[in-house]
Amino acid sequence: MSTIKDVANLAGVSICTVSRVLADKNYIRPETRKKVMNAVHELDYKPNHTARSLKTGNTNTIGLLLPDICNLYYIKITKYIEQYSDQNKYMILLCDTNESVEKEKRMVGLLQDRSVDGVIVLPTSQSIQHILKLEDYGIPYVFLNRNFPDVKACIPTDNYYGGYAMMDHLIQNGHKKIAMLFPSFDNPIYFERFDGAKDALRAAGLDVNVKNIFYDIVDMHDAHDRVTARMREPDPPTAFFAGNDMLCFGIYSALNELGLRIPQDVSVAGYDDISTSAMIEPALTTFWQPEEELAKLGVDYLLALMNGESPSRPVKLRGKVIARDSVAEAPDK
Repeated sequence: MSTIKDVANLAGVSICTVSRVLADKNYIRPETRKKVMNAVHELDYKPNHTARSLKTGNTNTIGLLLPDICNLYYIKITKYIEQYSDQNKYMILLCDTNESVEKEKRMVGLLQDRSVDGVIVLPTSQSIQHILKLEDYGIPYVFLNRNFPDVKACIPTDNYYGGYAMMDHLIQNGHKKIAMLFPSFDNPIYFERFDGAKDALRAAGLDVNVKNIFYDIVDMHDAHDRVTARMREPDPPTAFFAGNDMLCFGIYSALNELGLRIPQDVSVAGYDDISTSAMIEPALTTFWQPEEELAKLGVDYLLALMNGESPSRPVKLRGKVIARDSVAEAPDK
């Protein structure tokens, strides 16, 4: 196995110069850089990143905490975070917390042990004290798609606006009996979306029927069962609004089994505009979020913190309603 000394001898430079070239330092003459890199390729030299991190104090690694990697929204945002991190020569250490605060705490400890240079967090709940303790270890962090008033390092999206806009779209199509399905409100984004949807109903002079509010949906299978039960009860809803697109698969399945047509009999709207939303039949009306912009802002903000800067907090990002084929005028309009 080749060593850095072998590279230096072949290139005719010092070991220090090889180290500076591999660290991509400035002030290296182009011809010197070329000689070193030619030697690296010829010898198939693999730098010892562990030793380098001991010298520089950097691991070129960013931790990424996600609540549910099975949710296609998080897969999409992970792709963008990895893309922008890679452009800045950082790799991602992905941790799926599986919507568990206890597991999230363990993952924070793991990231500390791995000496990551920074952490991007999409937290499981509003309990974040264990994440804030990263500061005690000199590890900067940034929260994505969350708005914690007392925490500056947040890149928030306007989930309240999204919930309001999506509900208003259903109301404008004449729907008055609208059921809402959300995962646990322990995750604040879902409560914010519900809050916006609820205010849209009230602004239209419509009642918020507790029989049509489900806020502890575990997964699409749970959504299927809840919708089936609700549609068999008196005065069923003419539309469903789900707090994320994944739940809509369960809604579609339940309505199809009951012999109800989408959207002729019942309309369905989601949230997140995941990659499959436009491909299911009928194509899902949903609320798109600027995931790529969110990811880029998050990576840029974290890099600034890692460089000792104090960037200002960005304004809330807003998405938009994507009207497709799953929403139509209410049958009783």
